[in-house]
Amino acid sequence: MRVIGKKFFNNERAKVLAAEQTKLLFIVISRFVHIANISNQSTVNDNNDLNLDEQIPFSTSELDNTIQYIESLIDYMTYDPKVSTTGIIARNVIYYGAPGTGKSYSISQGKNENYFTRTVFHPDTQYSDFIGCLKPIMNNNSVGYQFRPGPFTIAIIKAISDPSSEYFLVIEEINRAAAAAVFGEIFQLLDRDENGESSYSIDVSDPDLLAYLNEKTLNKFSTGKLKIPSNLSLLATMNSSDQAVMPMDTAFKRRWQFKYLQIDYSKASKGTLNIPIESAGNITIQPIEWSILAMVINKHLATERIPEDRLLGHRFISETELQKDPDNTLKGKLLMYLWDDVLRHSQKTIIFKDEVIIHGQSVELINFSQLINAFEQGSTVFNNAIEESLLSKMAESVDTKTYLEYE
Repeated sequence: MRVIGKKFFNNERAKVLAAEQTKLLFIVISRFVHIANISNQSTVNDNNDLNLDEQIPFSTSELDNTIQYIESLIDYMTYDPKVSTTGIIARNVIYYGAPGTGKSYSISQGKNENYFTRTVFHPDTQYSDFIGCLKPIMNNNSVGYQFRPGPFTIAIIKAISDPSSEYFLVIEEINRAAAAAVFGEIFQLLDRDENGESSYSIDVSDPDLLAYLNEKTLNKFSTGKLKIPSNLSLLATMNSSDQAVMPMDTAFKRRWQFKYLQIDYSKASKGTLNIPIESAGNITIQPIEWSILAMVINKHLATERIPEDRLLGHRFISETELQKDPDNTLKGKLLMYLWDDVLRHSQKTIIFKDEVIIHGQSVELINFSQLINAFEQGSTVFNNAIEESLLSKMAESVDTKTYLEYE
């Protein structure tokens, strides 16, 4: 426009507009092209003498990158997280229940795994693990430092970068760490308004975190304020019966919805376990359906006021375990859980015999090794009430959905 206008325009005002006004547009376009291609292996980066006031990188790939860059800017500039045009309203939900009730499975059902960011809390999890921090890196032969994002920061960036999609930050075993301490100042963001966005913002106190957020979101956090967007849900699982759990205070818990998953025997893993059972003075090895065994054991535990979250979930033993290694699964998983966890502070005779046969001798059952020895030698280990219930349930059809319905 500048070259042709100066040469062919007759009107003096047109010549001025072509020469001067288009110069400003030229400079803006040249810089957009340059910025859009900085992260690419473009020749624009290799020429340190490039005069952006006089030259525009103009290859097809550079123009394509620039168009994509400008379109992404339009998305950022027009997105208002307070106005949900997609119907997405994020929430904070903790799934809890007995081990094996499918808490993690329920979270994933019907959702695309590409929209998940997953992490697992453990007793050593800290704020810096969850949010991110500076960590050393090797740069050629020297040591430098770089901000490494934690799962929370990664999830925030994904959600902000794609406001039309729903994203999920999944925290497995949230109560195995001191959750309120791990969240730190992010605790303030858990309050949600009617659209699912954080009701209150926080000032990002870590300059490295703020710089990383702005770098990855084209300065979406230029004000230094941080909120959880309305398209990012926080989903967590917990098992309150776990002996290594950390208590959660009321202020933290009230910012979450809690969803209890019941035991559903209709969804139990398919397969059998070989159980020694005594009947009419004879001991035989009976293949017992897992759903029947879990149902019977849970009934007796519930009768003795054992808390619901210590019972056996319908998927406590998987179908793979039942098919590939049922005997070791029974000994090393089921019997150990019942002995060490469920009945740790209760009478073992709720489930097991008070005496077992080991090497032909009747001995008092006082430790786990005796239990395993007796079982491996084909001796009965479950008490008479359990055995009678198993035989009774094997003789009739099982059509019960929850242990509360089993009478």
